[in-house]
Amino acid sequence: MAIRFLSKIAEWKDFSNLAPYPIELHGEVWGSTEHYYQFRKFERSDPEYAQRIKETPTPRDAKILSLQNKNYPDDWDNLKVDILREAVRTKFESYPSLEKLLLSTGEEELIEANPDDYFWGEGKDGSGKNMMGQILMEVRAYLKGKYK
Repeated sequence: MAIRFLSKIAEWKDFSNLAPYPIELHGEVWGSTEHYYQFRKFERSDPEYAQRIKETPTPRDAKILSLQNKNYPDDWDNLKVDILREAVRTKFESYPSLEKLLLSTGEEELIEANPDDYFWGEGKDGSGKNMMGQILMEVRAYLKGKYK
């Protein structure tokens, strides 16, 4: 049985990048994994815009602001998965309660139940890449390995 998560699904909302868990990465504190990810999207191409994203009050605000600008680097598609993987791993390592929640999923497949996203989620028809779910399962395996 697969576990479907999304910011709007109460039981698993903390798996979402829109969950307000600050993280510390590269000597800076970020309001959430979403803040970090969206900042990184614009840090080289539009540093002032990136800073505006970093300073938004909520993860949802960071995402909404980022969607208003398409001026990110040509190589972004080659970088985005590794950038988000780093942020998600940091998030789950930083919060014991989140680590416990992720480990509680056992070996279940984790699926981002986003009908509008065919890259990070499963898409409307289930044919999406589910990269967010893939990252969470990778982080879960990493965390399990820490306790062996």
